Amino acid sequence: MKELFIKHPLSDKCVALTTTTALGNLAYQVDEGRDVKQHRNLLAELLFILPNRFTYVHQSHSDKVMKVTPIDLGKGKDSFESGMECDALYTYERNVPLCIFHADCVPIFFINEKASLVGIIHAGFKGTMKHVTYKAINEILNNEKLNIKDFKFYIGPFRQKGSFAVDDTTKKTIVEAGFEKTIKDDHFDNGLANVLDLYKLGVKEEQIIVSDYDTVSDDRFYSAYLKTPVGRLVSLIYLK
Repeated sequence: MKELFIKHPLSDKCVALTTTTALGNLAYQVDEGRDVKQHRNLLAELLFILPNRFTYVHQSHSDKVMKVTPIDLGKGKDSFESGMECDALYTYERNVPLCIFHADCVPIFFINEKASLVGIIHAGFKGTMKHVTYKAINEILNNEKLNIKDFKFYIGPFRQKGSFAVDDTTKKTIVEAGFEKTIKDDHFDNGLANVLDLYKLGVKEEQIIVSDYDTVSDDRFYSAYLKTPVGRLVSLIYLK
């Protein structure tokens, strides 16, 4: 049987995973939402968590982060538009999967074990250029009065550098955003760009794991770049 999701090695105090094409599309906003509810219910069953505890984003490649509290549980479960208006989520609540949608975009999972806090960031090309990772983590640090040394990060499956060729116009945008170090041989490393934003916050290399999963070349993942098959993965994280 094909694996329906892939778990990531972030911490034994949380579950961090990315679904696969074997589970199917999990986003109402693509493929007319076909069979999304059934796919989400199966994921909930596999994780032994009620569907109304899953919390989704109404993402828009923004640079916004939101804190999930008990009144937010289940937002986005019935439609894309009913999700939380942001591209990053964090919470102290247990057994509350925080969910983002992606194909080739970068999912960034994080945990602060000392504070019992987890979160996730959706960093597509536009979000990365807006420094969504830097802004989200910086806001969490300021709002929650936490120390960056207590965080651990995992960069999940994304369109790796070898699959991300860029033209001169795109290169100009990347350079203007301060990410010139991420361009090599006319290819862009979106994972590295987000890692560089973490470094600016004081994160050390040993606090970050970067996966080598490539959503373009690995058929276990959807790829918006390839345009086929239609669908979106969910990457999620929750405290045990």
